[in-house]
Amino acid sequence: MIVAALTLLLSLGLGVPVAFAIGFSAVGYFLASGANLLVLPQQVAGQLSGLPLIAIPFFILTGELMNSGGITRRIFAFALAVVGRIPGSLGHANVIASMVFSGMSGAAVADVASLGKVELKAMRENNYPDDLSVGVTVTSSTIGPIIPPSINMVIFGSIAGTPIGLLFLGGMLPGILCGILLMATFAFLLPRRATQPLPVERVPLWQALKAASWALLTPIVLLGALFGGIATPTEASVLAALYATAVASLVYRELTLEKFIEALVTTAVMSGAVLLIIGFAAPLGYVVAREQLAHQLASTFISTFSDGMLLLIAVAILLIIIGTFLEVVAALILLTPVLAPALATAGIDPVFIGVFMVYGLGIGLVTPPVGICLYVGSQISGQPLEKVVIAILPFLVPLIFVLFLMIFMPGLITWLPSLVYGG
Repeated sequence: MIVAALTLLLSLGLGVPVAFAIGFSAVGYFLASGANLLVLPQQVAGQLSGLPLIAIPFFILTGELMNSGGITRRIFAFALAVVGRIPGSLGHANVIASMVFSGMSGAAVADVASLGKVELKAMRENNYPDDLSVGVTVTSSTIGPIIPPSINMVIFGSIAGTPIGLLFLGGMLPGILCGILLMATFAFLLPRRATQPLPVERVPLWQALKAASWALLTPIVLLGALFGGIATPTEASVLAALYATAVASLVYRELTLEKFIEALVTTAVMSGAVLLIIGFAAPLGYVVAREQLAHQLASTFISTFSDGMLLLIAVAILLIIIGTFLEVVAALILLTPVLAPALATAGIDPVFIGVFMVYGLGIGLVTPPVGICLYVGSQISGQPLEKVVIAILPFLVPLIFVLFLMIFMPGLITWLPSLVYGG
């Protein structure tokens, strides 16, 4: 196991892509231990044959189609119409639009890369402080992996064997609370900055609702089919992509054949990158199981932290640290086979474990040095990375607060799944 860990760290340190670094670490273990190398391709093929993973490319495609078909622009216009009379309305609309978009794409990067362009342009045109604009735009994207649907929850559920529908429900209340606290943080910071925003031009609420109605029906159709028992999470992802295609091409008439093909190509590239990591991580999961690392970690954690809250506080700190250095998908794949059984042994609810891990690691999306949303935010804003990092610092407070609030109020995660599915 030491050989695998050293190989992984060395590969990452040399700049080897994460997927190949994970694969090399497993190969190093197999060569050092004399294990049967035929297990490697078997593990990769077995991991990628899981049906729930089909949801990943379709959720990515849904986000791409919404960007190309004018859906994201209408979502932001509607969010602005809802909060247009509130001081700092563009900042609040920024967060609300991210929450609505999260109910369609399930990906933080898609949020900041698509909505972020529209949001930053509007905030700059209306004289909002640039640091606040960039900060709220980047951090609000972290709601994507927690409000259903969520690509990261699909990954966790497929590895841990936890029902994905329950994970989706478990993330809903923490995601909404996170959005509210981000809005409160923006409202607190805005009056303390010297720049005075200009009044925002907005369309009447009814007009904005009418224009965005088909777009706003997307999460209702998706989640209704999912929680109504009509479709599985995998089938719901296909339904979301079909619905987004129909709305963008037939209703809004902005999705051309050229844009559709471009969305397919982008989806193939992004999905390939994610699934490559998942596939190469399977042999490493086999190594973790073979070495009984999960059992050892469970024993160590339970003996060290006899109190459940102290155990979760330690895990929360671990998730934040690891999320700082590893991409969320890679971290989930590496940690789930270890932490999920260890925490379950301590009597912690599997749905709580999944949502807690996805959210905790998701904070790493906006923390250096690996936070991918920071780099996307720097690209779309034209700001140097160090300025983007400084801009998001105040907004990290509500994100971390919600993580620790989950520990002291586990019902924030478990109440809705138990209400819908009767415990």
